Amino acid sequence: MIQRIQTVYLLLVVILSFVCLISSVGYFTCVDETVATFSNFSFSAQGIFANYESAGPFALGILLILVILLSLMSIMLYMHRMRQLRLTIISNILLFGYAVTYCAFTYFYKENLQLIAPSAELVYHLRFATVLPVVCFILNCLAIHGIRKDEALIRSLDRLR
Repeated sequence: MIQRIQTVYLLLVVILSFVCLISSVGYFTCVDETVATFSNFSFSAQGIFANYESAGPFALGILLILVILLSLMSIMLYMHRMRQLRLTIISNILLFGYAVTYCAFTYFYKENLQLIAPSAELVYHLRFATVLPVVCFILNCLAIHGIRKDEALIRSLDRLR
């Protein structure tokens, strides 16, 4: 199981997704002062924006938890390559959905903070954890390639018998 390269890729996806899940993904600044921090489960504002109340971006956390679970299931299904392939493709779709949802939440929060203080010049800064879902997407693509390669090898061996 672990000797297959796609298992290593999927294990890296699990680890990097977990790191992204527990990390802050960005923050807003106004005149070099942090006014709001943004993570996968919460959005907290400080300073003049402290009275801004918002529901947390739980969708981001849920999408990452689903990616982690699907990747773990995919690792365990090493004997069923077609199921493993389907789960990895679904995981990639969820990672793409994470990126779209992340952009939507960032835009939404920036617009709402601009409504509170229109004269404030807000700047959004990305954190290291923001890039991790993109890396996971690439690793999933590499895992899909490895799974397809294994399936082709098994099918070619079946023809020789």
